[in-house]
Amino acid sequence: MKITVINGTAQKGVTYFMKESFLQHLREGNEITEFYPQELPPFCAGCKNCFMRGAQLCPHASVMLPLWDAILQADLLVFAYPVYALRAPASVKSLLDHLCVRWLVHRPEPAMFGKTAVIITNSVGAPNGAAQRDVKTSLNWMGVSRVHTAGMGMMGDIMMDKMSAAHRDTIKKKMARLAEKAKSPFTSMSLKVHMLFALTKLQHKMILESETVPSLDNQHYIDHGWIKR
Repeated sequence: MKITVINGTAQKGVTYFMKESFLQHLREGNEITEFYPQELPPFCAGCKNCFMRGAQLCPHASVMLPLWDAILQADLLVFAYPVYALRAPASVKSLLDHLCVRWLVHRPEPAMFGKTAVIITNSVGAPNGAAQRDVKTSLNWMGVSRVHTAGMGMMGDIMMDKMSAAHRDTIKKKMARLAEKAKSPFTSMSLKVHMLFALTKLQHKMILESETVPSLDNQHYIDHGWIKR
């Protein structure tokens, strides 16, 4: 199995401990590729090149294309990040912004439909759900049906050197359970993703009727046999 990990922080603190506790159950026999914030793209320039001319013409293509290839090659995607202001960190959000062109409504890749994803987060007392939804929403719109989440709300033990042995053990057990979920075989596209895909195919078909020359999005759908001229 190939695993691609997106790290939302370079700090080796609680998030790192959670992620490593998870990966220790998957390292043997699997290929793991990791990316850290300094390897993620800068803020989207808003040039629309990816939509109008192709993702290869993105100003940040030298960063994004290898990253996107690692995502496509992976069987399991792992996003591990701390919660900032109740949301995902800017480095993660910047990556998501660059991936919008891969959404179902634009140019989805069939390889995404069979992937499993895991989102690992921690916060200082605050809920983790909203920050996890930032990534889960994008993954669903890229066609990923199975997304598992695990978050920890830390309080007085936000520094690893002050964390009790009991709390460390709690994290390890939670990550072990998450790893077991990630190992389970993929079955089928979820109802939510199936409905989103059906709606976007209908939308592309309707737009195609008014086009003399298909847009890049519609040509992508035609090339994959999802709609016909």
